[in-house]
Order: sequence, then structure tokens, then C-alpha cells
Amino acid sequence: MPPNPIRKPVAKDRFSSLFSTLKTQIYHDPASRGPGSHTIRSIAWTPTGHLIATGSADRTLRIWNPDKPQVKNSTELRGHTGGIERVAWNPAKEAELASVSSDGTCRFWDVRTKACTATIQLGGEGLT
Repeated sequence: MPPNPIRKPVAKDRFSSLFSTLKTQIYHDPASRGPGSHTIRSIAWTPTGHLIATGSADRTLRIWNPDKPQVKNSTELRGHTGGIERVAWNPAKEAELASVSSDGTCRFWDVRTKACTATIQLGGEGLT
């Protein structure tokens, strides 16, 4: 994996000029089960900004490439039996992701292999 790029802070007066040309991108999932069923509850970018993870009320944990926003180019990670409440990337290893669900588990994922590498029982509903 390449080293993380050096990040520089953006001055408050330059922020709008740097981001004013960016457009909002709509992500449509044709597999959603009707209005409101695919409500995204958590979203997280990798530290380098190459991937986005989303966790939804319908138990969908999905990895997106922002350059290819069509759902056919995304990856779904399966294993939770309740809605996904939170997702977070490992800041030191871009391919590692953690998700917390209302099924009472925290799962750790290797997004390269789509495998759940560990599960922790939280003893009740997931963190909210």
C-alpha cells in the first residue's frame, strides 16, 4: 500500500474556493426494498479518501468507490442481522473497517477479501 499523502490544513478563507466546483453525487441502489428501507445511518471515508463505507437500516454494509458511484461497482459486506449503526475505518490500515449493528455485535472486516475477521458480542443492542 502506498504511503499516506501529506495533508495540509486549508485556511478558512480558501475553503469555499477549493470546494465550490465539486458537485453532489446521488447514489441509487436499485436493490433497495422501497422508500426509506435503505436509509444510510453511518458514512465514513478512508483516511486517504479512496473509498467510502456506508451502513444502512436494512443491514446493508457497502463499500463505494467515489469515482464509480453505480451500485454495481460497490461491494456489499454481509453478516449483520440488524441495522448498521456505525462504520469506521482503521486510520493505519486502509483495508480494515469496523461496523456496529443493532444486532448487538461489532464486526471487523478486511474489505480486500470481503471477510469478517472478528466479531465482538456487545451484550445488547449496538452503540448509537
